[in-house]
Amino acid sequence: MRPTREHSEARLLVPALMFIALVVAAVASLGTPLITSVATTFHLSLDSAQWTLTIALLSGALATPVLGRLEAGSHRRGTILGTLAVVVADSALTVLPLPFAWLLVGRTAQGVGLGLTALMMGVARDHLSEERSAATIALIPVVSIIGVDVGYPSPPCSPISAGSAPPTALACSSPPA
Repeated sequence: MRPTREHSEARLLVPALMFIALVVAAVASLGTPLITSVATTFHLSLDSAQWTLTIALLSGALATPVLGRLEAGSHRRGTILGTLAVVVADSALTVLPLPFAWLLVGRTAQGVGLGLTALMMGVARDHLSEERSAATIALIPVVSIIGVDVGYPSPPCSPISAGSAPPTALACSSPPA
């Protein structure tokens, strides 16, 4: 028996949803371990540099309901692809040697991608069987947490890698020479 096109697309859907959840969470979490580097590079206080994390979380919180409304009906695919394009294109602003304000613009756009996590759950609910969608929807937040861990540059910075270590053990520092 040959698999139908619909079955093949559904088989590829789950890995695609997991990949998007992983990448969005990793990109959003990159701001946390870089706060001290941003403060040093741009000659800012830690309070000011912390906006690189805050602005991404704030834009994600604001974008999630807007994206949810935009994706309703026949606009889902365009909303998801457009949001991914914005995140990818504006990620260049975070790596180019531009002033701090441009870094914040890039981090704002990256934060918009956080709204995709909720959209991925809606896609799973609408395009997979009830049993498979329930398992996929439960897996998306787990993959997102793994993505947050991926966004940290080294194991000592990682909350997951640190396990039940006290908060002081989570400080990002290089091992002693």
